[in-house]
Amino acid sequence: MTLYILINKKTRQMIFVHNGSNMLKLLIAYVIVIPFIYKNWIGLMVGMGMILATILGLFMRSIMTIRLYEKILTLICVLSLSSAGYAMIEKLINIVFDGRHSHRIAAVFSHPNYFGTIIGTVLIICAYKVLTNQEHKWFYFMVAGINVISMYLCKSMFVWVEVFIGIAVLLVVLKKHRLLALWLTGAVIGGFMIFVLDFSIIPRLSDVNVTVRLRQQIWQLAIEQIKASPLFGHGFMSFSYIYDSTYRNRQIPHAHNIYLDMLLNFGVVGTGLFLWYIYKNYVTLIKLRFKEKNSMITSLILAVSVAALVHGFTDLTLLWIQTFPLFMIILSGFGAEEKVKSHQLNSDIY
Repeated sequence: MTLYILINKKTRQMIFVHNGSNMLKLLIAYVIVIPFIYKNWIGLMVGMGMILATILGLFMRSIMTIRLYEKILTLICVLSLSSAGYAMIEKLINIVFDGRHSHRIAAVFSHPNYFGTIIGTVLIICAYKVLTNQEHKWFYFMVAGINVISMYLCKSMFVWVEVFIGIAVLLVVLKKHRLLALWLTGAVIGGFMIFVLDFSIIPRLSDVNVTVRLRQQIWQLAIEQIKASPLFGHGFMSFSYIYDSTYRNRQIPHAHNIYLDMLLNFGVVGTGLFLWYIYKNYVTLIKLRFKEKNSMITSLILAVSVAALVHGFTDLTLLWIQTFPLFMIILSGFGAEEKVKSHQLNSDIY
């Protein structure tokens, strides 16, 4: 689909029309040239995939309307039920034929953490649908309940934090102060039950020390390489390109930290370009949110973005063919709000 968008003249003209487009073109060139210079072919392929997903997101931003956006969000919730069903069948098969009751479920994804990221995003979408008083609330409560089961099956520890932060941001931006107080109170009670009463509410929490130690070793290697080559990096997947590190017979693909990985992949120069582009767009988004009081979509974009950035401290789940396009679809709602603002300005003129 993205290739068609690039080939067709009419659709191609709708890609680079947003704020910071010239900077984005420079970033695309950077993502291609740097790994090519170092012959980091895997990084080059990953970079091309990320570029295609970004182009799809920009095109969707250009054509997006509020009605279309809400229908897409509903479709995402519906599709999550198929992944949940697959996960439950996989768990049943493991119990009956394998006997590995502690086995983490990945469903239709290559790793349970990617599955967890999708689940977390769907739960935040469900909360958005309910909090903005949209129709068929019962459906979104049902979808949320089923995805909580999936969250237990994938056993991704940090997705619980991602969901908590995302919904908290939603409540703050939508000014649901009483619900926010209840949400925070529930978190305190949950924390007391987990850390004081020793209730096993979050799966694999007993393995947190092992997980943290492994992350620390990976981060230390990343920091050493950043110090050795601070300016330009080596392109996407620089960690696996530089270090032949494995854990449980699987190669460690990245630095498991979005901030270290960005510096490792693109150096200070490339990271600066990325941060400037992100800054320009999110400042516009925040201004739009707080100037337009009825701007609901921006609350979801901010919630999912903050949740992803928090999750990014311990993992890099957005760097995948299923998770990053979903993230770009969420961000494309920015275009719907821009159209509303543009319509209002034109109405004021005439």
